[in-house]
Amino acid sequence: MIARLKHISLVAATALTLAACSDSSSKGHGPIVLGDSSTIVTETDPLKLKDLVTDLQPVIPPAEKDEEPKTEAAPDTAKTPAVATAIPQPAPVQTSTGGGLKAEFKDLTVVIPGLNVKQAGNPNLQKANGAVYSLLGGELNGSTLKISGTVTKVSQRYQTVVLLKDDDIGTLVLDALGSTSGWKQLNGNGSYKVTGLDARSVEAPDADAGDIRNAVTRAAQRRRMSRKAIQELTNDLRHVRAANQKPLSVMVRSVMWKIDGKDAQGRMFSKQIRVDVPL
Repeated sequence: MIARLKHISLVAATALTLAACSDSSSKGHGPIVLGDSSTIVTETDPLKLKDLVTDLQPVIPPAEKDEEPKTEAAPDTAKTPAVATAIPQPAPVQTSTGGGLKAEFKDLTVVIPGLNVKQAGNPNLQKANGAVYSLLGGELNGSTLKISGTVTKVSQRYQTVVLLKDDDIGTLVLDALGSTSGWKQLNGNGSYKVTGLDARSVEAPDADAGDIRNAVTRAAQRRRMSRKAIQELTNDLRHVRAANQKPLSVMVRSVMWKIDGKDAQGRMFSKQIRVDVPL
């Protein structure tokens, strides 16, 4: 009897144990505990670790932005053109009309009555050693230089240019035949007569027939004349042997005067005046 009870108790205990195991398997192993090595996946087979879900890469259009209200742009002051500032103009040149040429240097004053001239450059000559004028009217030859100051010597020279006058082409300036005379002393004492500028007294440049043809060719080329016209022009001048032989003429282009003197302290100085004659 006792042995039978023991056997029944053993069978019952075994049945209870199996039921407990079956119940725990159905409920899982509970939450994973951090640091518990029994819950760490240690699989190393790459086939079993491969992700079987294909990654999706959907094309998602950007969200439409609400249209912003248009506002008038403020004026760009950086691009706005600056208001032009008035640039001071240089002082106009002096023009003598009827009163003659008058050059007032620091140490002397030169006056040429009867000339109508226009001065170039700074009209104030107190610190200048020279002055340039353009002739507007009057005659240079036969005029008089009136100089106030201590003058020791007055010299004159001139520059000439050769002109070719033709009925078809007008006036052609032969710059290649231009020349400059040497300095010539003028006689006087405070008043100096201008002479030697008339057509008979002006020196003609030393030029032969070849020089004349070359000068005519160069001047005609600058005027952009045709080769045929240049050839005809030089053929017409084949008998010309001098720069003052018709149809050529020598003209005074500018006259220069050099005045040497002494200042109040006895120091030597030299001033120059030039008058250009328009063609």
